[in-house]
Amino acid sequence: METEIGGAPRATDEPSQPAGGWRHVAIHVGVLVLFGALAVAMTWPLATDLSHTLLSWGDPVFQAWTMAWDVHAWRTDPLRVFDANIFYPYRNTLAFADHLFGQAALVAPVLLATGNVILADNLAVLLALALSGFAMYLLVVDLTGSRLAGVVAGVAYAYLPARMAHLEHLNLLSAQWLPLAVLTARRALRGNSFRWAVALGAVIVAQGLFGVYYLMFLVPLLGFVVGSYLLWHPTRASLIATAKIAAAGLVATLVLLPTLLPYLEVNTELSIQRTMGEVVKWSAQASDYLAVHPYNRLYGGLLSERFHRHLEQDLFPGVLLVVLGLIGLAYRRLGWERWMLLIVVVGSLVLSFGPEAEFGGRSVPLPYRLVYELVPGFKAVRVPARLGGLLAPVGLAALAGLGVALIQQRLGMLAGSEVRRHLVTATLAGILAVGILAEGAMAWPLPDPLPATAAEARRADYDWLAEHRVPALELPMGEGLIASAWPNFWSTFHWAPLVNGYSSFAPPAYYPLRDAMRDFPSRETIRLLQGIGVRAVLYHADTATTAERDALLRRVEDFAELQVELAAPPDYVITVAPDPWLWELAEAVPDGAAVDLPQLDADPIALGLLGAILQRNGHTVYGQGTVEYWTPPPAPPGTCYAVLPRDTAPDAAGYPGASAVASREGLTLYRAAGCAE
Repeated sequence: METEIGGAPRATDEPSQPAGGWRHVAIHVGVLVLFGALAVAMTWPLATDLSHTLLSWGDPVFQAWTMAWDVHAWRTDPLRVFDANIFYPYRNTLAFADHLFGQAALVAPVLLATGNVILADNLAVLLALALSGFAMYLLVVDLTGSRLAGVVAGVAYAYLPARMAHLEHLNLLSAQWLPLAVLTARRALRGNSFRWAVALGAVIVAQGLFGVYYLMFLVPLLGFVVGSYLLWHPTRASLIATAKIAAAGLVATLVLLPTLLPYLEVNTELSIQRTMGEVVKWSAQASDYLAVHPYNRLYGGLLSERFHRHLEQDLFPGVLLVVLGLIGLAYRRLGWERWMLLIVVVGSLVLSFGPEAEFGGRSVPLPYRLVYELVPGFKAVRVPARLGGLLAPVGLAALAGLGVALIQQRLGMLAGSEVRRHLVTATLAGILAVGILAEGAMAWPLPDPLPATAAEARRADYDWLAEHRVPALELPMGEGLIASAWPNFWSTFHWAPLVNGYSSFAPPAYYPLRDAMRDFPSRETIRLLQGIGVRAVLYHADTATTAERDALLRRVEDFAELQVELAAPPDYVITVAPDPWLWELAEAVPDGAAVDLPQLDADPIALGLLGAILQRNGHTVYGQGTVEYWTPPPAPPGTCYAVLPRDTAPDAAGYPGASAVASREGLTLYRAAGCAE
C-alpha cells in the first residue's frame, strides 16, 4: 500500500492490504488475466492451433506423454504411477525425469474431457508462464506495495531471455513457487510467524509436486534467504523463526516422501548421477551471460552468433532487468531484503560456474563442489548453469521491482496531481514492460500439426495394441533421444508397456539393446525379447520399400516364434511367441533375497535386463562389471544367490560348492553353499 510522506508516495515496509477485500481480489485476478494474455502473445502463433501443434517435437512430446500418463495412472493404478509404460522392464521409469504431478493436476480436466494430450501440454505451458509472472508480482507487491512495480517485475521474471530459451521445457517454465518461497520465508522470519512458516511448508510441497528440479533449487534459495536474515538479525527470535522454517521444511519433506522415494530408489539401484566431467561441461562461463538463443528476435543476430554455445548456457538476463535491478539496490525503504535479494543473485551466479574454475592455468574448487557432494539430489543435476539463468532471476527480478518502485516514488514527487502521477508512473511501467518483453521475444518456428486422438491418428497398429495391451517394442528404435520420443507420445493411444522410451535418463541396457535390435529378427534378438516378455513388435517400414522387398519382413518367415499378425503398410504388428525365461530365472529367487551378477560383462544386455527384472521384483542386485553407466556394488559376504553364464564354474566366480537352481538360455542361477533352500 502506498502512503504519503512529505507529499511523495512511498511503499511501506510491510504494506497492508488495500481497503475492500473483493476489490483487492478483483485486481489480483485482473493481473493474472493480464499475465495469461502475455503468455499467449509471447508464444504466438501457438494459440492458433493449441489442439494439434506443440512447440517442438522434442521435450514437449515427452511432457505431453508425462502428464497424460500421470492422469491415466491416477485413474487406473495410482499406487504404481511411477512404474510408467516406457523402458520396460525397468521400474520407476517416471522418476527418470520430473513427474509433473502439479501440472498434470491443473490440466487433468482437459485430459479427462477431451483426451487431447497436445492441448493439455500447451495449456500447461501458458499457465506456467502466467503463474510464474503472477508469483513474482505477488512478491514485489509484498515488498513494496506497488502493483505497477509488481507487474514489471513479473514480466521480467517470466519472459527474460534465459527463460524463453527453455520454452520447450515445461518443468523449467513452472517457476512460480520460487518467488512464493521467498515471500513466505521473509514473512516467517520477520514476524517469527508459525502461520507463515506453515505457508512456506505448503509452498515447498507444491514445488515438490510441480518439479523435483526446482525443489532442489529451493535448498540454496532458502539458504540465501535465511542466512542473510540471520546475518542482519543475530537474535534469539531469529533463531526461533529459523527453527520454525526448518520444522516446516522437514514436515514438507515427509509429506513429499512418497513422491521422492522413487527417485532415491532409481539413484540407488542404477547409480544414476552426473559425473564431475558432465557437470563441468554444463557449467557456465562468463561469456554465457551475454549468450541468447538463436531465435531471440532482438539479440539473436548480435549476441547469439558470438556467444551462443547451447540453449542451456544462454544466460543473458536482458539489459533492462539488470539496470532496474541495480536501481533497486538504492531502495532504502527496505533493509536486509534488498541485500538478501542481491545475495540470491550473486550466490546463484557463483554456483552456476560449477565445481571448479581455471585461474592461471590451475583448477580452483568452487562452492558448487560442496553442493554437489553434500546436498541430496544434486549429483543428478546436469546443468549448474541453470542456477544462473533461472534461480538468479528470482533475486534480480525482485530487485528490478524495487527499482521500478523507487522510480515511481521519484516521478511521483515531480508529477504534481495524483491523476498525473498515476498517469506518468503507469506510462513508464508500460514502456518498461514492453521493453522487457521485446528483449525476451522469440521467433519460435512451430512444427507441423499432429493427430491428437486415436480417432484422428487412424493407426491400425496402435488400435491392435490398445486392444491387446501386451509388452511391445517399436522398430526402428531411433538413433537419439529425440527420435525415441515418439513411442512415448503414440503410447497415449494404447498405454501398453513399451521397451522404447525417452526421458532425462535412459536405463543402462537401453542403448545396447537398441543397437542389438538393428539385427532383428535374429536368434539373439528374439531370445532377448522373449526373455523380457515382449509379445509384439510394431514395425514401421520404409514407405519407399514394398513388403516383398523389405528385408526385415522377409526374415520374419525364417523364425517360427514370429508371425505377422497385422499388416497395414507401412505399419506392421509382428507377434512373438511367449517364453519369458528371464522372468522365470528371477522368479526362482526367494522373495527378498539379494542376487549377485559377478560376470556382468559376459552378457551385458541379458544380465542388465535380468537385473532390471530382479529389481522390479524387489531384489537387491550386486555385481561386477558395467553396463553403460551402471556399475552395481560388489556382493557382500553371505550373498546366497548368483547368476552366471552357463559355461562359468561357480568356483571361479567366488561361489565354491554352489548348487544350480535354474538354468535358461545360457544363464544359470546358483545358490551358495551353506544357504538354506
